Amino acid sequence: MKTPSKTALALAMMSASTLSGMAGTEAAANCTAAESDGSILDSIHLFGTARLRYEYADIDGFDEANVGSLRARYGIKTDSIGGFKFLAEGETTVILTDQGKYTPFPGFINNGRAVIADPDNFELNRLQLSYDIEAIDTTLTVGRQYITFADQRFIGAVGWRQNDQTFDAVVLENKSIKDLNFTYAYVDQVNRIFGDQTPARGLDYWSGESHLIHTEYTGIENHTVRAFAYLLDFDNSAPNSTDTYGLELQGKNGSLNYLLTAAVQNDAGNNMADYQEYYYRGQIGVKQDCYNYGAGFEVMTSDGTNSFRIPLGTNHKFNGFADAYLSTPGAGLVDYYAWVGTKALGFKHTLTVHNFSTESGGTGLGWEIDYVAARKIGDHAKFILKAAHLMGDGPQADVTRASAEINLSF
Repeated sequence: MKTPSKTALALAMMSASTLSGMAGTEAAANCTAAESDGSILDSIHLFGTARLRYEYADIDGFDEANVGSLRARYGIKTDSIGGFKFLAEGETTVILTDQGKYTPFPGFINNGRAVIADPDNFELNRLQLSYDIEAIDTTLTVGRQYITFADQRFIGAVGWRQNDQTFDAVVLENKSIKDLNFTYAYVDQVNRIFGDQTPARGLDYWSGESHLIHTEYTGIENHTVRAFAYLLDFDNSAPNSTDTYGLELQGKNGSLNYLLTAAVQNDAGNNMADYQEYYYRGQIGVKQDCYNYGAGFEVMTSDGTNSFRIPLGTNHKFNGFADAYLSTPGAGLVDYYAWVGTKALGFKHTLTVHNFSTESGGTGLGWEIDYVAARKIGDHAKFILKAAHLMGDGPQADVTRASAEINLSF
């Protein structure tokens, strides 16, 4: 099982003593009521999810890859008891098909097969204790947890893969000022998507001392203004030690919606590079009952050697589902995209087209077309079909990916 950081270990001890104390205090205060109505037990809940997926990948220069996998999560959580909430969750991923037919870890090619980053895995996914300080409208959460901001472009859980990205962290969220949500997180370990059986240190986790500051202001009607500073310092991933500062405006006017983002990034910590690069995104869309459509652009600049990095984002959501640009190319990236979506035959359908080029030098990298169909099945299941084809140009290889999955919750 993946080695817990200091934060996760501290939480394990805190949780046992705190929950025991809460139970003892409530029972002492109202022993008869606890015995008669079972109020403490009523505050404890079991939960679980499962995802069955088949995924296929074909990348020029590699043999075709495919894998069937089943991911199960199972845990226990509590409602608020004296202001405290507790959650513990385990995770198991089982490979159901021939493991020689795909590569689970980048940089360790298996039988010449393309990478599909879903290895066998058994680990502690989350272990967190939170406390609500009602007097100052603040929540403090300690332990292994998800941290997601806005649409997860910069900080996210990478929920597409079978094993999520989690953070061993202390997170403080304050809402005491009207219309302002302030979040600060101290992170000493990032638990990556490759699980606990990785062949190289750094694939399993990044350790260090990172600080995440994120604010959202909603006091302007139909608008959200965000400001953020993500100060990353990793002992075992020096190139991803970066300081990123940015602003974002998201708004809507009737059926019209739009998003504008700008950020600047420089080297930090033990990063040996010396650079300053920029990020820009602009997007406009129309959303109505039966259809939606829109267009946008995203730019990550480069000096020809160093480029703007997004190491902790849910990057599968952006720059195409073929996953060719989970990391920014050394020459940077420009992505012009447009989409159209509708509902038919009980499914939500979305078709997206991307045009890629390098930011430094303007070299064309090709076109990509993505298709997604999703449908809920009752209250506890969802079916998702995805397909992507990148027609590479210049240095970019052709990439085809497809997947089918069903998600269950209980």
